[in-house]
Amino acid sequence: MELHYARLWFSFTLRQDLGDPYAFYATRADFEAAFRTALSCKRGDCAGCRNVECAFPATFDQQIAEDPEAVRRHQKPPLPFIFDFPVLLPPPNRGRVCELVLTLVGSAIQHLPTYLAAVGLLIEQKGGAPVGVMAESPGGERTAYSGDGSLSLPLLGSLDPALTGPLPTETVAIRLLTPLKLVQDGRLLKTFTFANFARTLMRRVSSLAYHYEGAEPALDYRWLSQHSESVRTVESDCRFVSWNGRPAGILGSARFAGDLEPFHLLLQLGQATHLGKSASFGFGSYRVEG
Repeated sequence: MELHYARLWFSFTLRQDLGDPYAFYATRADFEAAFRTALSCKRGDCAGCRNVECAFPATFDQQIAEDPEAVRRHQKPPLPFIFDFPVLLPPPNRGRVCELVLTLVGSAIQHLPTYLAAVGLLIEQKGGAPVGVMAESPGGERTAYSGDGSLSLPLLGSLDPALTGPLPTETVAIRLLTPLKLVQDGRLLKTFTFANFARTLMRRVSSLAYHYEGAEPALDYRWLSQHSESVRTVESDCRFVSWNGRPAGILGSARFAGDLEPFHLLLQLGQATHLGKSASFGFGSYRVEG
């Protein structure tokens, strides 16, 4: 299974002291507004707009597929971008240099100039001053990126050397870097099994590939789903946390044991895509550890 994406690193300085460590965890409304501004769009919505090539609906409309079987497998399309936001250090933090990362999946890359402008506006809105942008190449190297077309944007994917390192086949640890929001029956889960994790990851990665790569991943969803039940949790320090008094999700590390080899590629790709509710806005980030 292949999934192509690009990753951009934005550096900025804080113009003032910010007391909220999660100030850069933007809501969808924040980024939508910045995106419309970047497009010089003064509309409140897209109803009646005749600009069929506009980047806004291609990014935010999340139109359901016409194929009923695709709808059954993938349901509503995810957003085609993923943010990694910084958690700010306590004040005084004015003048501190910070980074945020934007990952663009598949066809979203063709709207790169709008994303570059929108992220710059978002940074300014949140109290930062943009400094520069770096593009990540396969293997993890970063180079300055101007966005003027003088340099092609490197594409990453499932064969990226940074992802394809060997993983043990019988045990693996997952370290949650930002709160994981897994929803079941309309409620946030306070803990999770490997099956919860794997099924959510299958839906997310396969849906991104289908809607933004135009490819149906060769996954045996039923078999993988059933097989995930046999993977057991052998160690966990995961706990449910709140940010600023609001439920945020699950943080911590968990080690799983079982036949994990069928899930290796999904686990590695998920490090780029995140998973769970609000994955596009910084939540559900994790690292796979041996």
